[in-house]
Order: sequence, then C-alpha cells, then structure tokens
Amino acid sequence: MDQITEKRTWAEISRSALRHNLNVAKELTGGTKIMCVIKGNAHGHGAVECGRTLEQAGADAFAVASLEEAVELRSSGIQVPILVLGWTDPRYASVFCDYDILQSGLDLEYVRELSGQMTAQKDDRKIGIHVKLDTGMTRTGVNAQGEPADAASAVETMMTLPGIQVTGIFTHFAAADMPEKDDYTAMQLKRYKAVLAELEKRGIDTSLLLKHTGNSASIMYHPETIFDMMREGVMMYGFYPNGIYDPDGPLEPVLSLNCRVAQVKEIPAGTSVSYGCTFTSDRPMKIAAVTAGYADAYPRSLSNKGAWAVINGQKCPQIGRICMDMCMFDVTGKEVKAGDRVILYGRGGMHLDELTALIGTINCEPTCLITNRVKKIYVD
Repeated sequence: MDQITEKRTWAEISRSALRHNLNVAKELTGGTKIMCVIKGNAHGHGAVECGRTLEQAGADAFAVASLEEAVELRSSGIQVPILVLGWTDPRYASVFCDYDILQSGLDLEYVRELSGQMTAQKDDRKIGIHVKLDTGMTRTGVNAQGEPADAASAVETMMTLPGIQVTGIFTHFAAADMPEKDDYTAMQLKRYKAVLAELEKRGIDTSLLLKHTGNSASIMYHPETIFDMMREGVMMYGFYPNGIYDPDGPLEPVLSLNCRVAQVKEIPAGTSVSYGCTFTSDRPMKIAAVTAGYADAYPRSLSNKGAWAVINGQKCPQIGRICMDMCMFDVTGKEVKAGDRVILYGRGGMHLDELTALIGTINCEPTCLITNRVKKIYVD
C-alpha cells in the first residue's frame, strides 16, 4: 500500500506566531529573561519543534512537567536550561546530572531524598535545584504561608546538602488572571519577598539565586511580579490568561485545527441530525459532515453550543451532537463540496478563548487533548 500523505485532520502550527508571542513577553517585561513553559507536549503544539523554534528565537530557559519531557528536549538538541516543575522519583537523581536538567525543590524532605540518592550512588556531581515556595497555591512547594523563618530554614538546609546546588527560588500565583483577587496575588508576592528577606538576614546572598514568580497572567497584568525571569505559558500559544479573547490584543494564535468536508447533503425541515436527535432542522437545510470529532480534540461538549467553523472563508454553525470522528455544520446557502478545508478553531478560525467560553473550560485544554492521529504541520 502506498504511504498515505493526506491527513483527514491536522493541526497547523505557526513558528512565526510562536516567535511573535515570545517577543511580546520580552517587550512587556522590559527584556527580562523568559522561561517558556512547554510541558504537556507544549500544550499539544509539539514540544520538540516548538522548543527548537523558541530557542532559536531567544528563549532563555524551558519548563516542563516531568523528567521524561526534559530528557526528550535535551536529546533533541535543546541547549538552554530546562527546569522540571513536577515531582520526579528520587531514584533517577543522577539522570538530572547526565542531561544537565534542573529539578524543583518541592520540600526539604524531597531534596534530602535526592541528596541521599546522589550519596548512595557515590556520585560527586550536584543536581541544580530551584526551590519552590508555596505562597498560596497550596499545591507543591516549601510551605511559605506561615512564618517566613520556617521556609528560610528549609532553604538554608537544602543549600548545605551534598549533591545539591540551589540555583533558583520561585513561586506560582494562584489567581493572577483574576483582577478581583489582586489582593491574594499581592499577599503571595509579599510572602515570597518575606522569605527572601529572611534568607538575607541569615547571610545568604539571594542575588546569586535566579528568582521567578510570574506566569503568563503576571506578564500581562502584574509588572510588580517581575524579578530575574518570567515563565511564559499559555500566552506563548496565543491564549489570553484571563480566557477573554481580545481581537485587538498583542497575541497571535499559533495553532489551527483543520479537517475536510466528507459529504454535503440537502435535508428537509423536521430532520434530526446526529446521535440523540439533539438538533432538528426547522427549515430545509444544507449540511456538511466533516472529518473530525472529539477524538481529534474537537470537544463533544461543544455540541449545539453555538460554535462555528470556517469553510471557504465562510462561518458555518455547528449542529447536532459531535461524534468521535465526525461532526456536522450548517452550510445552507454556501458553496461547499467534499474535500474542502475546514478550520475548526484557532488561527484563521474561531479563537479558542471564544470557543472554550461556550463550554466553561480553559483555552488550552482542547489543544492539550490533541492525539497522534492529528498530524502536526509546522509553517511560517
């Protein structure tokens, strides 16, 4: 059988949009270092290809969720620092040194375990650690919601452990994208600064530690959170941190999800469409069945919610229940035929901030659900 080169569903990823959004972050932060967050396969956009593009464009560091993600980047030739944000089994401590990867210091006991593994393996190298302070996210990190002296003591102890080199200290804001909770963000920032001040009291020169607190929301809405580096996540992919699409905003969508028209048919009034008969035509209509469904990152929960796709430059409303591999659109009065390209969302189509607002989820969730059956094509 000849190799199949035409895909039924594909994602186009714009390298130029990636570069643009990185430059937006640099401009908004006055040239501060930017750590690009490319965990979750770069939010579904492809970590290796996005990583290469961003490194060439001037990314200062990368953040990922797991050691496996970090090793994949390093093995692909990425040279800039890579920080693992999540937990890694301490048994793999030496792998951090093998690949020159940084690990988040989630708490004192965890860093002790990493140190113990290095000692047990008689490995005289040191793992680079960025200590994470839990200032209010209440997820992972050294507890900094109480006395700053307690958190500072934990950090100070980490700095004395064999096989450990503390090179950074950071926190993560829980509600920086919500202006009604700016007081909470301010409180978290105050707690972070209090730990730094306590470390200075103990004679630790915090200027030697890379300090970063800001995420995408901080970059766009909270310049007071700028330290040595900022972490750019969702905004790098053209999503607004507050989930509100701004057509006049500075960001460019990076990805578009595309498929093809499979069939066009005329139906009379009173005809039900798709599973469950959740849509019934109230007039004669022309409908198009297209080659994408919820297995292609087009959420089933969008069914009959007012979403639309672009076919031949025309907005076409989604109708009926979205199936695993197909869904339907109203193309009444439009020139549409089998094989025509369909832009389901993203660059050139419905913005994901608009689309996900219809179903009450965040803008990056659909792209994170893109599977291997959706081919990724990188364009400029």
